[in-house]
Amino acid sequence: MHNPPVFAFVEDRWRQSFHLCPPRGLINDPNGLIHWGGAYHVFYQWNPDGCEHLNKHWGHVRTTDFVHWEALPTALAPDAAYDSHGCYSGSAVDLGYAMALLYTGNVRDAAGDRSSFQCLALSSDGIQFEKLGPVIAGAPPGYSGHFRDPKVWRQRGAWHAVIGAQRAADSKGTVVLARSEDLRDWRMIGELLRPEASCYMVECPDLFELDGTTVLICCRQTVDTRNGVMSRADIASYTLGNLELDRAEFAHGGFRPLDRGFDFYAPQTLRSPDGRRLMIGWMGLPLRPETPTAPFGWTHCLTMPRELALEQGHLRQRPLRELTALRGDAVRMPSIRVDAGGKAALPHAPGDAWELDLSFDAGSDDGWTLHILESDEQVLRLAYDGSRRMLALVRHCPVAGQFDERSECAFEAGVTRIQAFVDRSSVEIFVNDGEEVFTTRCYPSGETAAPYLTAKRPLRLHAIDMWPIRHVHVRPDQRTPTTKSKRRET
Repeated sequence: MHNPPVFAFVEDRWRQSFHLCPPRGLINDPNGLIHWGGAYHVFYQWNPDGCEHLNKHWGHVRTTDFVHWEALPTALAPDAAYDSHGCYSGSAVDLGYAMALLYTGNVRDAAGDRSSFQCLALSSDGIQFEKLGPVIAGAPPGYSGHFRDPKVWRQRGAWHAVIGAQRAADSKGTVVLARSEDLRDWRMIGELLRPEASCYMVECPDLFELDGTTVLICCRQTVDTRNGVMSRADIASYTLGNLELDRAEFAHGGFRPLDRGFDFYAPQTLRSPDGRRLMIGWMGLPLRPETPTAPFGWTHCLTMPRELALEQGHLRQRPLRELTALRGDAVRMPSIRVDAGGKAALPHAPGDAWELDLSFDAGSDDGWTLHILESDEQVLRLAYDGSRRMLALVRHCPVAGQFDERSECAFEAGVTRIQAFVDRSSVEIFVNDGEEVFTTRCYPSGETAAPYLTAKRPLRLHAIDMWPIRHVHVRPDQRTPTTKSKRRET
């Protein structure tokens, strides 16, 4: 089993400063988020041997404050017959005497056909895990081999799980609700989602309550054909409703995107000891080609941790409050006015990781552009059309094969605050205190200009703040892994 010093620093221009990324290989879905034994544990999908979606292990780190991290031994490796082609996504729960991981074991036959096994592993110390084998062997009747990503919680004296699934009869995606008394014997209760014509798979489901409302987060994989052209999309979404747990009846509204940027997928949540609902996602997409960091031997990263809140019928995401401890000395500007057609230089902190917080008054007809990262080779900017109250993220990054991309959404009451978190190869933008979020990777090459703002009409900015962000500290692991596999007794 591979056990390198996870997150050991390997220098290159795009290696992240305050986001978790691998020392080598590929990282994707965050898994098993849990507060256990006085620390937050973050597991993640990891291929230690290459930058392709193969050979998935569960990497593992923990922290008490989201500033100082400790790398731990690889939690799961694909070394058993039931997970030989990957230890896929899953979740962690607290048994009191142990931490339990429930994950999907992926197996492919000689023809490439998939079988999925929902598997259990236990640890008494939260570090070394013993595999107990499948607890759901294969897909239940009525579902294809695309049956994966169990998210487990305890409610009403029993264990429950939501599992992403594809129906065998019509190849449509859904979420299955299952129940168990002991985490070992599971009964399928029913489906939570009605099939959508374009959705062929739902993965990475997560179900929880906020202020008495049931929230379902999931990743919907869709395919659509327009004018003879087929397009596929992978969309991290959420819907709100009310769940009748015992009958698997979920009355819910429509789906909304969780993120409006170009690189966000497979989020998972946990409940903090003080009752907050926290979320971390993968800053990537299944169909994105290999990133420019691959020549350095690594690819992808996780998002900043975020706090979720339900406000006015929508899910809001805010930066985790603990991350303010990473701020250096503030660079502030007084209130300024930007003339029509004018340009305003914004404060710029030293280094290549920083946070920018802008508040401004914008009339209904105001239009402005925030130039975040710009050089001769690339563009990353926010463009606001006040007449339509539409905000767009524009990205042009040829080194990553990203040409003139644009993603936009409307804001009914306009845009009054922007928080941008810039790392060496990513930007996360929180609009109006988390009303919407834009998450994207970007790969600056050469010198980039300091951020600035241009306005079509007179515009006033106030409360302009910038902070340099310090590098997160990750202590390498020096332990020898002793993960065991055990065939489940029947």
